Amino acid sequence: MNDRTRLDDLEPDEQDLHRLLSSVPPLAPPIGFRDAVMAKVEERRVTWEWIVAALFAFPSLAFLVRQLVVHADEYARAFSNVANAASGDATDAFFFVDGLTVIALALLGLACALAAHALFVSAPSSRGGGRSLAA
Repeated sequence: MNDRTRLDDLEPDEQDLHRLLSSVPPLAPPIGFRDAVMAKVEERRVTWEWIVAALFAFPSLAFLVRQLVVHADEYARAFSNVANAASGDATDAFFFVDGLTVIALALLGLACALAAHALFVSAPSSRGGGRSLAA
């Protein structure tokens, strides 16, 4: 009966798949599987991630700095319009964001994600009570 209440919010073609997947019993991974995967992740090189992150970050930062230097008054005016609209009852705030600025910010975010992953993987591990994987 409990399965019927969970299937009410699914589409009819999703219900068969749900029944099939829920009929498979859960299986625990073998002992040591997680440690083996993490050892492989920790031993791989991350130099390429730093290079790709730099290739995304430096041109994006240069473009954003150029945009800020060239169009600082427009950005200040747009920010002022948005702040005034947010603090009052006015709904007519006008601002324009260049598409290349959005792309530069997205590439900068991607570079930050790659750099964070490289830092995470290359950082010394504190798991396992301070013991190293080589020991």
